[in-house]
Amino acid sequence: MQNHSHQESVPIREKKGKHEWHTDEPRIFTDRCRGFGFFFLLLTVLACSLGSSISAEPLETDVCVYGGTSGGVVAAVQAARMGKSVVLVEPGRHLGGMTSGGLSAVDIGEPRSVGGLAREYFTRLVARYGKELNWGEKFDHGGKGGPATGGAYSIEPHVAEEVFDAMAKEAGVIVWRETRLSSVEKDGARITALRCDDGRVAKAKMILDTTYEGDLMAAAGVSYTLEREGNSKYGESLNGIHYSPKFLPKEHFDQPRENGRLPSGHGAWDRDFPLDPWVVKGDSSSGLLPLVMEGEPGIPGEPAPGVQAYCYRLCLSTDPDNSLPIAPPPDYDPKRYELVARFIEACLANGDDMDLRWFSKHDPLPNDKWDFNTATFGGNLPGLSWDWPEASYEERVRLAKELENYHRGLFHFLRTDPRVPEKVKSDLARFGLPKDEFTDTGGWPHQVYIREGRRMVSDLVMTEHHTFGREFVKHPMGLGSYGTDAHEIRRIVKDGVVTREGKIAGGRGGFGPYQIGYGALVPKQEECENLFVTFALSASHSAFASIRMEPPFMITSQSAATAAVHAIEENVAVQEIDHGRLKKRLLADGQILEWKHESKGAKPKLSGIVLDDAEATFTGEWTTSNAAGAAIGSNYRHDGNRRDPVQTATFSPKIEKAGRYEVRVLYTAHSNRAKNATIIIKSADGEKRVTQNQELPPLVEGQPRSLGVFPFAPNQPAEITVSNQDADGIVSVDGLQLLLVNEN
Repeated sequence: MQNHSHQESVPIREKKGKHEWHTDEPRIFTDRCRGFGFFFLLLTVLACSLGSSISAEPLETDVCVYGGTSGGVVAAVQAARMGKSVVLVEPGRHLGGMTSGGLSAVDIGEPRSVGGLAREYFTRLVARYGKELNWGEKFDHGGKGGPATGGAYSIEPHVAEEVFDAMAKEAGVIVWRETRLSSVEKDGARITALRCDDGRVAKAKMILDTTYEGDLMAAAGVSYTLEREGNSKYGESLNGIHYSPKFLPKEHFDQPRENGRLPSGHGAWDRDFPLDPWVVKGDSSSGLLPLVMEGEPGIPGEPAPGVQAYCYRLCLSTDPDNSLPIAPPPDYDPKRYELVARFIEACLANGDDMDLRWFSKHDPLPNDKWDFNTATFGGNLPGLSWDWPEASYEERVRLAKELENYHRGLFHFLRTDPRVPEKVKSDLARFGLPKDEFTDTGGWPHQVYIREGRRMVSDLVMTEHHTFGREFVKHPMGLGSYGTDAHEIRRIVKDGVVTREGKIAGGRGGFGPYQIGYGALVPKQEECENLFVTFALSASHSAFASIRMEPPFMITSQSAATAAVHAIEENVAVQEIDHGRLKKRLLADGQILEWKHESKGAKPKLSGIVLDDAEATFTGEWTTSNAAGAAIGSNYRHDGNRRDPVQTATFSPKIEKAGRYEVRVLYTAHSNRAKNATIIIKSADGEKRVTQNQELPPLVEGQPRSLGVFPFAPNQPAEITVSNQDADGIVSVDGLQLLLVNEN
């Protein structure tokens, strides 16, 4: 049967510059509230623009991937390499999504967490420049501070697209370009066909939604949200309405170093001064300036609508022979940028020696090109993103043009307005649109940076607890490693001045790479049993702020494609696959499912009888990790907060000399650890139980904490068991030390 959702509009809409919003529990969109009428508008809108549609018999394949993004290409290639027939359907003209659409200084995070086809892709990419990547080393930004972005992973967009095209062609993937989804047909909980705007129909056994917006997922009647859940929903701290202290307006900023950053890593492009928001300074009756949104500040931590701001990631050239001028928009009005002029005024009053970095962080690319990101007043246009996820394709074209015109207008303002410092003007004058990039759009990127759209709501929801290492997933599909990075959602008036609300740029509590669970990639079984969703996956807003990066997107897409092939071969729903078999194949294909790298910190020098966790006997399902560093060996184990059944780790040291031994069980400390881990010690005196507080530092003056002194002798009981029975947190095991006590 066809699944035709209701054609209601989503209540979160922009109307005359004002966004409606509330702080009730976030809305979960279901079949009765979908806001998805735009697919049906396409049947008439695009028929007029295309003139005629393609008439053809349905294409039947094993796998259909909707969305030619980086993840979409990787998924299609993986399924094809596994011997399945694959069609990749892309609404636009180009493959690669943001990775080939302007995001050239890749947000790589921890390179050692990237495996499989994602690693192959980047290896092939830099090989085009005669370079090699050292995947065995962590990202190195030369000690200059800032996130793990760019460096050796910086590439030109057209080269990135060529590699994606080549990989798809080599694998024999059928590619439909400029083909937009019109509707989804379902038989019960199974998708049977995708109908497209040009008349073509794709029928497949397994479907993957690799769009940034989650378009196919929504059309298939799968639950999703467009709201920030609020902290209370999942017990988080960064969700809902959020005002990061380091982005609150303040009067003074220190001067950046040569690289544009303060010693803390804070960039010159992220300065928030207390700017007057009114057309007439000090007069609220004069109305808000352009670029300031209406709306109340709200209560921090409370649920609220809105997704991260979008922008274009421009690729600009400083080669005069390969540059086109950045023309202003036809409706350019300097009044639109009055707030930018006030920002400049505040910067100059602060003593800033301003250059172009104050308006866009930009990183070098090969061949005299630069990747332009955003700033406090840069490419981001907060508010525009609110309408995008539920908009029709025609409306998205309009929104994309509005975003482009805003950015072109900003550059024109910076080049021509008398209030702009000459150093900024001369710096900007060096740059132009490259003639050899985005040739069908005059050098302007063809892809809007969709940082966040719909997010599926499934049985597993990834939350801060996962990304910060407080909870662990049962079936990992890959690793994420980037910090918590959410761009502003609103630019509003708070305490009488302009304030960015929703911006987060921080770490994850010191935790290393984390696992992304299988359950976050599949819908609830009653909603759909042959669909994977790999970008608009099931995650809270604040967890998604880390997961959303392109490398994890490629990683999870490969894993999902592998699972799709297995579901076909096993003839089961995606929720019922053999996870043991899947894990074996993922590892064989080079995917990295656990973080095992050794900490570079100094290890304690341990004497006596020393056993690594690898020498223990384990019951239950323990997870191997090195995110917190290991004192013995290269990794440790933790129980993943799993209690059913009780999990144990038993050491059986060989005692060669009778005596009294100090017992030391090594662990890794964290605020999520158990304060009452049970340690069962069997010695010549019988069995005794003690508890261990694993929130405390495991070493005291460089040596493990002691659990007491116990008698051991050859051929007598000698077992030390760590148990998570009744534990109030995660239990970890790194090793055992028995130290003979000299009592003479």
